[in-house]
Amino acid sequence: MLNAALMTMQIVIGLFAHSDGLVADGIHTLSDLAADGVVIAVLFLGAAAASGRRAASADGSLHAALASLFIGTLLIGTAGEMLWHSIEPASILTVSASVRASALVVAIFVMFAKEALFRYMRSESQRTHSGVLLASACHARLDALSALVATLGILGSMAGLPMLDHVAAGVIGLMILRMGYNNCWAALKDLSARPLGNTAGQ
Repeated sequence: MLNAALMTMQIVIGLFAHSDGLVADGIHTLSDLAADGVVIAVLFLGAAAASGRRAASADGSLHAALASLFIGTLLIGTAGEMLWHSIEPASILTVSASVRASALVVAIFVMFAKEALFRYMRSESQRTHSGVLLASACHARLDALSALVATLGILGSMAGLPMLDHVAAGVIGLMILRMGYNNCWAALKDLSARPLGNTAGQ
């Protein structure tokens, strides 16, 4: 619910204020919504397996690896779209100071909201010993850093350097690309290390 609200604010205000950085961060949050759905599905399947089989831990690990691979692929696709947009010539548009200020307020709010979400999920992951939830918490911390980059881009634009907002979108795209690559690589290593007979039996 938090990510849905943040995404709406980021994209709507970002488009209204012509802030590439804020829109890029909003698209990043959109990918977070999909990742949230995958995490919830993995946790649900893990709980169902735990109630019925001894192999629950293996099933949960397999589900987590597949979820990580899906999220990584999603992030790489999102990053590619953002980077493609960031290399286009930046349009120098005149936007009122109040509109720019609203974009700045949204970016700062998102930064603090994501940091709070990270701390909450990290605490819950430690309490429940959930590796999937911990990975999602680390994702939220990176989101806070992404919002910081968007904030700096908006500040640069307000200072008379609109190209900095465009650059911020590219930086966020690179951050998401790196995160997606890491997710996919870790998931593929996990899946390749599994015996074929073990996965076939499941």
